[in-house]
Amino acid sequence: MSIRGQKNKPVYLEGKPCPKCGSTNKIQVERKTPKQKNNVIYYTDERYTTYRCWECAKAKSIRNNPNYSNLAWQRKNREHLRAYQREYYSGKYAARNAKNSKRLKERYVYNDMDEIQKFYRKCPKGFHVDHIIPLNGKNISGLHTIGNLQYLLATENQHKYNKYTVQ
Repeated sequence: MSIRGQKNKPVYLEGKPCPKCGSTNKIQVERKTPKQKNNVIYYTDERYTTYRCWECAKAKSIRNNPNYSNLAWQRKNREHLRAYQREYYSGKYAARNAKNSKRLKERYVYNDMDEIQKFYRKCPKGFHVDHIIPLNGKNISGLHTIGNLQYLLATENQHKYNKYTVQ
């Protein structure tokens, strides 16, 4: 069993010859124990060890099969895929974008846009322009006005992220 966060190091063994290919190279695989109840298969935390022929497992794998190429299929069926994607994605983002733009437009006060642009242009190097009360905060949402802007060190702004801290 591998330790969480570490790469799995497979164990290779020599054993009885494989009935299909005759190879003696085996790989040790740990699996969860399957159980069946009311025709539903579920897996318990109990584990068992099984051994597979390495050559047969490699040949069976889709990744290693030279006859299977997903890229080749995609190139052959390019028009079909594009038609499917056009249909699937048509209008999918329009509603979301309209909702977000409406919400953001509600937070703009248009009479001070020139001041806001000047504020952004005067931002010193190494600083970010930050909204004191974030536009999309979890508990509170602010407006995009000159009074809600401040210069903040880049590292502090990234640490602050989308939070409102009382000063």
